[in-house]
Amino acid sequence: MIEANISLSALQSFAVVAAELSFTKAGQILHKTPSAISHQMKLLEQQLDVQLFYRKSKGVVLTPAAELLLKDVHNGLSQLNAGVRRARLKAQTDKHTIVLAVIPSLLEHWLLPRLTRLYQALPHIQLELIAMDQLADFASNRVHGHLHFGRGEFANLTSRWLADEHTYPVISSALRKQFPEVLSLADWMRQVPLLAYRSGLEDAPANLGWETWLSRFQVSAGDALRVDTFSHVGLAMGAAKYGQGIALGWHHIAQQALNDGVLESIGTESIKLAFSYYLVAPEQHWLRAEFMALFEWLNTEFATSSGEVDF
Repeated sequence: MIEANISLSALQSFAVVAAELSFTKAGQILHKTPSAISHQMKLLEQQLDVQLFYRKSKGVVLTPAAELLLKDVHNGLSQLNAGVRRARLKAQTDKHTIVLAVIPSLLEHWLLPRLTRLYQALPHIQLELIAMDQLADFASNRVHGHLHFGRGEFANLTSRWLADEHTYPVISSALRKQFPEVLSLADWMRQVPLLAYRSGLEDAPANLGWETWLSRFQVSAGDALRVDTFSHVGLAMGAAKYGQGIALGWHHIAQQALNDGVLESIGTESIKLAFSYYLVAPEQHWLRAEFMALFEWLNTEFATSSGEVDF
């Protein structure tokens, strides 16, 4: 609080008078009459109990006390203006910022490689990305939406479908070149370990492990089968990229590595998983134009990536 109940307007007027050394010129700048400025400065002097000006026939001159006051007033007004600019910038930024939670593997392997395209398509949107497995608690977090993998059925939330997910075996291109004579999955399993994602509670019904895959396509696992497990499907994919074995790749998560030639698929069979990708959010966030624009962009990108492999 400013001491002596001095108004900010009076201090601003003082700074202008000090710069112009004229009540008339200060009044013109501030859109006030010279008498109004003079009255305001007299009141300020009374409140401070300090003479600020030597009045002359053609303007005013600052007293030594006014010179000291002016330095602090300039500093104070400068800080206030900086604070106002920061507050306005923050408000403008928040208006167009979307805090988006994304399941970690999809965030790292699907969304991050597309961020340049996203900002080219939606330059007015700023994303704040959070890696999050379980559905965001929208009531206690500042998350606007969750790019989630599930059934899309959540109480008091609106979910919009984006894409299905398919899984198939993938292997490092470099590792494959080391064994050019090995072609079938059964033969590969005799050479390298299998890499598996051990699903969490939330997506357990949707995950599909090697046992199910081998049984579905009647592939003999052999007696010496080794399976290395990971907490996220992206980690299993990463191990595959480093030549550690064969992973059951999820198409959207494996796609960038496949396009880059880092990974290759083994065979042509794929299995559709029970869960799908959804954008989940409280209904009020769907009313934001920028949030709907983000959904439309995600929808288009998923459609494109789904269409790159014929399931």
